[in-house]
Amino acid sequence: MKDGAVIKVMWLVMGGAVKASLPVLGISDPETFWKKAKKIYRREMDRLPEYGPNDILKVNLAHAVMLSAVYEACDPKPDIDALTKFYREFFLRQRIIIAALKRRDMLKPSEVKRQIAIGERSQNATHPFTWQFKVQVEDENRYTAVFTRCGIYDYLNSRGMAHIAPAMCAIDYTFGECSNHWFLRESTIATGGEVCDCHYVSKKAATPEEVRRSKENKRAEAIRGGRKEV
Repeated sequence: MKDGAVIKVMWLVMGGAVKASLPVLGISDPETFWKKAKKIYRREMDRLPEYGPNDILKVNLAHAVMLSAVYEACDPKPDIDALTKFYREFFLRQRIIIAALKRRDMLKPSEVKRQIAIGERSQNATHPFTWQFKVQVEDENRYTAVFTRCGIYDYLNSRGMAHIAPAMCAIDYTFGECSNHWFLRESTIATGGEVCDCHYVSKKAATPEEVRRSKENKRAEAIRGGRKEV
């Protein structure tokens, strides 16, 4: 993507959290490492084609580029467990985002309607690293977003880094922990599934079985991704 403004803004937003989280990867000199990773990030962002009007989750792709830049800059390379912990800490350090998640109601009728519209638009996406999904509503407290394309996986796979994609997948469970829903998923494209079946269940209406399944799905996904649960 040739939009220099996006490159600058994303690094301003992510920069402090990235540097503060680098010790998780055993980085003893975050400032020097940061400069190296930043060059890689700029290079990769500049290589991406422009977004089309139906492409979605652009910030997610920027995060994938960031994680790939950090991984490329590491020597030796961290394992998936360390990368998962790094990305989780990076995410939790962004207090503005956490506060927004706590206020966001994924099961609110207007939000579900918005997700349905985004999913419909995504069917006409043109970017090589974008997402396509459809929403299936079960009732007012439950819906599923079924993804048939994942921009994170496709981008990392193009760089020979498909194995690190689960480090980002795991954050979906953290979203739920910070928000008002339980997140369940039995399949991910990043771990060999045909789709990513993302289930959202209101914490107020979730049954004990759904809570149990959410926790079991998280553990099972961790095993499929070759990492320990965080």
